Amino acid sequence: MGVRIAWGITGAGDVLGETVAIMKEVLKNYDLEVHVYLSKEGETVLKFYKLFEEVKESFPRVRTEKGPNAPFLSAKLQLGEYKLFLIAPATANTVAKMAHGIADSLITNSAAQAMKVDVPVYIFPVDQKEGEVITKLPDGRDLKVRIRKEDVENVERLRRMRGITVLGQIGEIEEVVKKIC
Repeated sequence: MGVRIAWGITGAGDVLGETVAIMKEVLKNYDLEVHVYLSKEGETVLKFYKLFEEVKESFPRVRTEKGPNAPFLSAKLQLGEYKLFLIAPATANTVAKMAHGIADSLITNSAAQAMKVDVPVYIFPVDQKEGEVITKLPDGRDLKVRIRKEDVENVERLRRMRGITVLGQIGEIEEVVKKIC
């Protein structure tokens, strides 16, 4: 059995398809056991993008949030059952909560608890640069989205927090996995 990591998915649709592809790729290429934890909206958006069944079929353990401590991911992180907690993709909402110390969801509470016991937390926020970006909808159409200054400021706040590493690009996930395998 390989290195065990917890992977949190929030309700971000941007780069969701790329994220699922990277999840499957690192699982295939490294001695890794990935347990997937979905926020309530993470499950909703995976279903909207028609990726939910693919994730369930590709990973042995997929759990959806019932509350901040259900499933009890924070305890598993604190007890060392996981080498790290990776959150990708992360919504502006999740980033804002974490940047301001709010731990009222499965993902934010688990990240806060992991950082308290020095379990590394890696996060890929989708909103990292102010301005307009084009994202793909499930039907392939483009959607223009404006990234707000406030969202970028929250990402910068996360960059300064002890115990958390903000990934600038989705492709950096493989480098994180290489380090632990």
